[in-house]
Amino acid sequence: MRSRRILSAILLTGALLGAACGADDDGDTAAPEPSPTEAPSTAAVDPEPAEEPAPAEEPEPAEEPEPVEEPAPAEEPEPAEALSVALVANQKAGDLGPIDDLVRGLEMVEQDYGADITFIEATDPSTFETTLRNLANQGTDIVAVTFPPMQDAVVAVAPDFPDTRWIHIFGFEGGVDNLVSIGFDYYKGTYLAGILAGALNTTGKVGFVGGVSIPPLNADYNAFVAAAQSKNAAITGEAAFADSFEDPAKGRELGAALYDGGVDIIMTDAAATDLGVIQAAEEKGGYVIGGSVNYFDSPAVIGGVLLYWAELLHAQVGHALSDDYTPGYVGAGVAEGGVDLVVNPEFLANGPAEMVEIINATLAEIDAARSQIKDGSLEVPFDPEL
Repeated sequence: MRSRRILSAILLTGALLGAACGADDDGDTAAPEPSPTEAPSTAAVDPEPAEEPAPAEEPEPAEEPEPVEEPAPAEEPEPAEALSVALVANQKAGDLGPIDDLVRGLEMVEQDYGADITFIEATDPSTFETTLRNLANQGTDIVAVTFPPMQDAVVAVAPDFPDTRWIHIFGFEGGVDNLVSIGFDYYKGTYLAGILAGALNTTGKVGFVGGVSIPPLNADYNAFVAAAQSKNAAITGEAAFADSFEDPAKGRELGAALYDGGVDIIMTDAAATDLGVIQAAEEKGGYVIGGSVNYFDSPAVIGGVLLYWAELLHAQVGHALSDDYTPGYVGAGVAEGGVDLVVNPEFLANGPAEMVEIINATLAEIDAARSQIKDGSLEVPFDPEL
């Protein structure tokens, strides 16, 4: 456009110069008349009208920036799987004894660790190993098993599943890298019970009902009788075994026979079978030192040699999860506070006055024996032979 404007200006200048040159300098000679047919000339040639400048081009709108893609939201991490803990018992629940206490401990683990828990009653020994392998194959983090009959199975299975941590409650095996075996030296607790039974005895005879005659239970019986004899050397003992930890009817039968035979106090060591012994005591006017605080509502129960099953299971799960995890054998007996003789407070409040008086007079002796067991100055013999 600028070049066209310059051309128009040159033409206009030329026309003006031409008009000026058409007259003489002195003005004497007139300009010739124009031919009638010609259009009169103009003094100047109108320049071509300047073209209207084209409207300034609208600047092309800046290209819209391509929208920046929002980064895809980070994928939520997969929630960590809950801790899984299983308890496999070789006895049924519902005995108001060890298994019920262990189930309570499993529920404490669920509450305190947010664990997915599984409880399995495996009462058929032929299923022990398969049950444990199935749990490990399912990725169970911690598996606890109960009592000596399950020892062979857990020792066979544990090495094949190193990522699972195993707890054997009332076991005896060390040397497996992912297995903790807890022993209770329960016989030292029955020794304390024998001191009490010997002080209370009036017939010269104390009794014992066990689930099965195996070395640990035989030792429990022998320690009980030895302590009773420390109070009166003339006391004799009699043991009876039900061949079951789950047969109250058999416990009642055995208990009744012992009371009829002159026994006045029976120490029980038979889980659910204990319930029948307690029933026999109530019927025969005898007394029992049992194995669970759950029995304390019976007026025939003087006290119990207690194992803190629930607390122990809870503590061992915590140990299995800790950075200080150490496999091997762990003692949880009298010295460690895992086993103790506890007198039934209901019996102290409501029992026969003469018996309560004897119990109160004997507590100091029991306390002294407990302290001596803890410091090692009293060695209770482990005698597994009947």
